[in-house]
Amino acid sequence: MRTALLALTLPLSALAAPNVTTVCVDVQIKSWTVKKISEAPAEEPAYDPYAIDPAAYLERNVRYEITHEVGFEAVDSGCAERVTIELYPLRQGWTIFARYSGHAREEKVNEVQLDEFVSLSERLSKALLRDMPISDTISRQNVLRADSEANLRTIHGTGHLVLALGTLGRVATLPQASSPSAKVEEKRLLLTPISAEIGYRGKYEAWGLEWFLRGQMGSNRLAPRRNPLGGHADFDAGGGMGLHFLRYLNAHGMTSLYFGGGAQFEASRFSIIKPEGERRDADRESLYTGGLAVDLVMGYEFMRASSVHFFVQAEGHAPLYLLDTSVDAGAVDTYLPGGLLQIGMIF
Repeated sequence: MRTALLALTLPLSALAAPNVTTVCVDVQIKSWTVKKISEAPAEEPAYDPYAIDPAAYLERNVRYEITHEVGFEAVDSGCAERVTIELYPLRQGWTIFARYSGHAREEKVNEVQLDEFVSLSERLSKALLRDMPISDTISRQNVLRADSEANLRTIHGTGHLVLALGTLGRVATLPQASSPSAKVEEKRLLLTPISAEIGYRGKYEAWGLEWFLRGQMGSNRLAPRRNPLGGHADFDAGGGMGLHFLRYLNAHGMTSLYFGGGAQFEASRFSIIKPEGERRDADRESLYTGGLAVDLVMGYEFMRASSVHFFVQAEGHAPLYLLDTSVDAGAVDTYLPGGLLQIGMIF
């Protein structure tokens, strides 16, 4: 009988299963305001039977959530670990700091109000006991006002004018004349037109958005007298308008690598030399093509602390279309992948 009575007087924590961690909960109301002592005696507030003590209310909810976490139990004393929560009052609500001794983890919620204490208790308990950020505990049922308000804040970016020059390299298969007396043959070529760009680059912390207009001018053309039989094709000019999304690896550094991607709509003009007997009005006949291309971008910005800084940028272009068109003087049927290497200034 004496043994039975002794067992009944033992605290619940001593009878807990060995795989259960006992946790004490301590909620305190703090203040970061400067207190001023008034000479006038303080008036006693009228008694309100429905007034809620925020510390007691939050503590009871947290104890409930801890006890319902598998492997944990909230107790009054004799605990193995402790959860300490501090409430700092604001004009509306509180700022919450919560710490768990088991992982030495501390979580913060910038602003929470009394009607959110149930959801807050659930998320704080899970975050602290499972050693995870409180942002990872959100669900459809426990969203706090602080979650929504944080998403409404915007980052003020900076906008810049961009000017750049470079060389575009494009692989194409075009009809070419190897000699004045030979007929044209399909040959694989590397076209290297000169490229010029004007655009806008917006920077938003580690991210960037670039909109641009580009023009290209062919750098190599065969003289019509060297192709009396006609049919030889050359790249004359081109242009593009596109949008790139960028990611900076060192957003606040004096220099930074960046990478990204996007797309552009491009147009190109080719010309085919007419046979010698058909050159009454012109020596060449033009044909046009265009479509959408997907881009990959990699670059390096330097001297970023100055009002005018510079960049070197390389791109890879993969058109989503084929050039397949013809005129009286001949035809062009090719795919035009390529890349761009340019250097530019950012104002």
